[in-house]
Amino acid sequence: MKRRELLAALAAGAMTQVSTGQAQESPAKYTNEIALPKPKVSGTVSLEDAIQRRRSVRRFRSDPLPVETIGQLLWAGQGITSPDGKRAAPSAGALYALELYMVTAAEVMHYVPQGHRAQTRATPDMRPRLQALALGQASVGAAPALIVVAADPGRLTQRYGARASVYSDLEAGHAAQNLLLQAVALGLVAVPVGAVDGPQAAQALGLPSGQSVVYVIPVGLPV
Repeated sequence: MKRRELLAALAAGAMTQVSTGQAQESPAKYTNEIALPKPKVSGTVSLEDAIQRRRSVRRFRSDPLPVETIGQLLWAGQGITSPDGKRAAPSAGALYALELYMVTAAEVMHYVPQGHRAQTRATPDMRPRLQALALGQASVGAAPALIVVAADPGRLTQRYGARASVYSDLEAGHAAQNLLLQAVALGLVAVPVGAVDGPQAAQALGLPSGQSVVYVIPVGLPV
């Protein structure tokens, strides 16, 4: 099948799942919680330089990312950046429909913005499964780490009604660009992957009901 046909089939499958009301399994339980290193708020790469250098790169070294790097990336996407709880990426009504996860060969991490911490659980390597749900894109299986951006539009429904899904998708875009620019500033390369079966990926990762994967962002050191 051609890529356009594959994308159409993926979208059709997701719509079928929604229309049939397929139940999501109970969410996975996290067995540990860690405090992430305090994020840096200044660096040696200017915003303008990061914008200039940002490119979608699909080849990575296999070196795992240190926890300081993981924490900095997650903070850039959803970290709390003001005393009143506002976050790094804008959100409709400051209702924050997003959840960030980091997937490595050995674990899944769930970012908790409050207190800049992460819930963790050991898992078999989930990257091959996510690659299969992303049209087999090699970058998803090759990167040492995958940032998973999930959205729960239901958090916005009471205020925004039918616009909730649109606003949660916009929020995912805001957070993804922050993550991509932070990757550049850290000397990393990354690529945003939107061609992913969101409901199936959420189920594979054991995410809570209502959450669907919007982006998978492979990230690592350049080759």
